[in-house]
Amino acid sequence: MRALRDIGNAFAVALLSIGLMIGALSISLVSFIPEEAPTPTQDLIYSPPPVTATNTLPPTQEPLVTLTAVQPTETLVPPTSCPPPAGWIPYTIQYGDTPDSVAAKFNTNALSLKGGNCLVTNELIPGKIVYVPPAPTSTTVVCNPGASGWVYNYTVRHGDTLFNIASRYGTTAGLLRMVNCHPSDLIYEGNVLWVPNVPTITPTFTPLPGVTYTAAPSLTQPFTQTVLPFTLTVPATQTSIPSTPTPTSTVTPIPTETASPTAFFTSTP
Repeated sequence: MRALRDIGNAFAVALLSIGLMIGALSISLVSFIPEEAPTPTQDLIYSPPPVTATNTLPPTQEPLVTLTAVQPTETLVPPTSCPPPAGWIPYTIQYGDTPDSVAAKFNTNALSLKGGNCLVTNELIPGKIVYVPPAPTSTTVVCNPGASGWVYNYTVRHGDTLFNIASRYGTTAGLLRMVNCHPSDLIYEGNVLWVPNVPTITPTFTPLPGVTYTAAPSLTQPFTQTVLPFTLTVPATQTSIPSTPTPTSTVTPIPTETASPTAFFTSTP
């Protein structure tokens, strides 16, 4: 319906334009003056664009796209103003690291570490890159058992230890362990050890001078049972004895004379 309405409006506009053009032409013919030849003008006629019916689809919801910023990776480029020493490798600072602790990990000192990285303070920021000397390679020590003047002919017996074996051959337990490449003093029955090629020493008991050991005689008395004679004892009985009255003394008062003062009257002339 809308398309038809648009087409009708276009036709109405076209008819109106044609009518206006015809009216203008009529007016120009009425007021025609032969002396002046009018310059024909070309009127622009509005021509609406053709209307084409299209199928309109309902709007669809576009999916939300979350844009995540990509963090650029840090490229280990040594600074041109402070190049690291030759052969040093990069190291990422961890939480709690200090120049002393990092230097101890790589067998150097804090002064050399700060000088190689142009550090002016002891503060190390976690995540930053510093350069450290390469870790020293460990050298494996190979132990070859045996020694000059030693023979490989002693078999460990039950109860043996490195100490008593070394005592019998006049050496020490540490040297015996080192020659046999033993990591500890633990040995097992049946093991074969290197020992010095010398006669074994048998320990003997030597008494101390001036000390005589005498066996003490043992005193053993036979146990004899003695039968005691039986004696009957009559228990004593308590006999009451009548008491004898005892005379008691009686105190008799004795009268005594006591002088008393007497008043005398005398005449005075």
